[in-house]
Amino acid sequence: MGISGLTTFMDDNLKLIKEFPLHDTKVVIDGNNLYHLIFYNNHVDFLHGGDYDQYARKIKEFFSLLSSCNIQPYVVFDGGYEQDDKKFQTILKRVQQRLEMAMLLAKGQRGKVMPILAYDTFRAVLLEIKVPFAVCDFEADKEIGILANQFDCPVLSYDSDFYILPLSAGFIPFDSVNFTLQEGRREDDSVYHYLPARRYHVDNFVKFFPSLGREVLPLLATLLGNDYVDIRIFHAFYSSVRSHENIKTQFRIPKTHTKMQKVISWLESLENYNEGIEKIMSTALTPIQKETITVAIRKTLEAFTANASDTEFSLYSYFMENENSEEKLHSVGNPIKGYNGSIIPSWYACLHRQGFLPPSSLDVITLHRKFLLPQVEGPKTTSSYHCSVKLRECMYGILLSEDIAVLGKTEEMAPNRKCAVEEYDRNNYQLKKNIVCPEIMLEGYGSLPKLSDIPELSPSDKENIVRLVLDIPSFGLDNMTKDLEFALGIVLFWIKNADPKVTVYHLKTVLVCLLMLKVKWVLIHHGATGCEENMIETAVLSMPTENIKEVRTKLHPYSARPEHSRKHPVDSDLIHSFAQLQTCILAAMHLNFLLLCPFPSPSVSHVFSGTFLYNFCMELQKRRSPDMFINELLSKDSNLQQVYQCLLDAVMNVLDPEGLTEESKYKKRSKAHKCKSKKDKNTEQSACSPENVKPEVKKKHKTTTQYVANCPLTNRFAFLDMSGESLDESDEDEEMKDELSV
Repeated sequence: MGISGLTTFMDDNLKLIKEFPLHDTKVVIDGNNLYHLIFYNNHVDFLHGGDYDQYARKIKEFFSLLSSCNIQPYVVFDGGYEQDDKKFQTILKRVQQRLEMAMLLAKGQRGKVMPILAYDTFRAVLLEIKVPFAVCDFEADKEIGILANQFDCPVLSYDSDFYILPLSAGFIPFDSVNFTLQEGRREDDSVYHYLPARRYHVDNFVKFFPSLGREVLPLLATLLGNDYVDIRIFHAFYSSVRSHENIKTQFRIPKTHTKMQKVISWLESLENYNEGIEKIMSTALTPIQKETITVAIRKTLEAFTANASDTEFSLYSYFMENENSEEKLHSVGNPIKGYNGSIIPSWYACLHRQGFLPPSSLDVITLHRKFLLPQVEGPKTTSSYHCSVKLRECMYGILLSEDIAVLGKTEEMAPNRKCAVEEYDRNNYQLKKNIVCPEIMLEGYGSLPKLSDIPELSPSDKENIVRLVLDIPSFGLDNMTKDLEFALGIVLFWIKNADPKVTVYHLKTVLVCLLMLKVKWVLIHHGATGCEENMIETAVLSMPTENIKEVRTKLHPYSARPEHSRKHPVDSDLIHSFAQLQTCILAAMHLNFLLLCPFPSPSVSHVFSGTFLYNFCMELQKRRSPDMFINELLSKDSNLQQVYQCLLDAVMNVLDPEGLTEESKYKKRSKAHKCKSKKDKNTEQSACSPENVKPEVKKKHKTTTQYVANCPLTNRFAFLDMSGESLDESDEDEEMKDELSV
């Protein structure tokens, strides 16, 4: 959510936001804002797919900082999108903006895009360090406000909506906090630590409108426009409010902000709330316009009134009565309905609220819609998500099983939204809507289970479904643990379905990355991960500390951010290959979650580090003898080198000979592709124009495609998307020094 111009107004009027030392308190944190904040503020790499190991470390540092100030955080995330579709156009614009940014990056221009596995990384770290969190059914802002009032503690967020919500302990904007630990002394001379911040309270603003009181807040939110209101309906109202050069107001408002000047001065002139409503309604010329304005005002009032009586479920009960949280989440709140009217099983709603299941899966059930978030990848290649469509089709088959069943049999298999999923995905430089039909039969298994049957399904059946969907073979290793088997199964699925195909260098790079991240973990955490010990971890733990440090020192340079320029542009084709791997990891993890984890779910920070993958693969392609090079890095005759060779052999032995592209063929194809791109440049540009785009049917995966218009958007994170670079090398070097000092 967000209110147009309100954050800028508050920034220009700091008298409304008082200095506040943040310590010794509970705080309710906007989770969606926070995982963006930590990623962007720490300049974690985004161009090469995301350095999730670095991101995980920064998340831990953030919550450690809060702990040093005796701050107890409660993190609350948005759930699915609202079923009334009132924010659909806003969401569509944001996804389109993200796509535009990703394509700029792929062409070597500036920008930022959050990597697609960031949310799952953030959630996994919260579980690991035991930070309490929950996921709302839908929009979280109102629920955050209710919980903060019940705790009588402040809210920490970027969202300008919290300037309007009546919060008893106030609102602390993220960008008002200095995240540098400060020391203070109490009256008894005891030392405490705090974070300097600024806190806003609605009464700081309301006192300037004595005749309106708090009723000024919904009026302000309505007239400035929010996610529930199309600001164009107030065009006649703005025209009726006269503006003049010497508008007198109690606030600092730049002359260029004409709309804000008009609204604030008009609000100051009112005698009471009803007078304001009457004047707004008087500008409506037709009954339809009056009804539209009435609905807009009502929606705004509903959105900005923090009443606990109409909440979906009690966050307060969930957090404060943790031992009974599952029962609470099952019993409290209205049932969630699917798109066709089915009731979502209570076990699913419970695990969704606990954050065990991804919010996007709820959208699949309630809206039959999924936005495939664009990432940095080759602009002229097929979308990276095409690689993992088979996984999503099977997942949709389970998620939609009961919602489709409520339809008559004549409708059940029709290729439309009632019995399929609208996927919004990249097609060249535009978004397109693909109708993806769910897979209801699995070869070797039979009919996929219904959603309500998942908890009663035997562990072996759940595991078998994952094995068959991913086509995980028998690797023939005696000491192959299930977590490693799952990870290698994802890698194999990626290799088999990648388009363009990947090379043996990609495979070798991924395997070395698994070893590198394990070495890094052991050095930082002084031992095992705490999960089932696999052959990689056993090998690292069996090595002398000095040998581990030696391997880490040799591999570290490939985690450094490469300098890209016109002379040395980013290789978007290489990034695209690993982008396809990310979509496979994402879909496989979500399928595993849906089946209640028959395989131990891999921690993203233990399997993927984008900068390392990019640099190391580039290096391997330059080497005359890549295998000898890898052996040297892993220390010859060490257990680590033997494990690497064992994993490589296990994968190669089950791969079809045509599964991997040879390097020479790959380069030849890349050159041909570039020549063709130059030759057909004008043709492709005209083909991408809206008037020339036609619906098409992709028979291979049972999809139909529809063109979606290009739309611009500005939002609260725009300045983060356009400023700054990835993690500085000095930060990376400092991190390695910390590891090697163990």
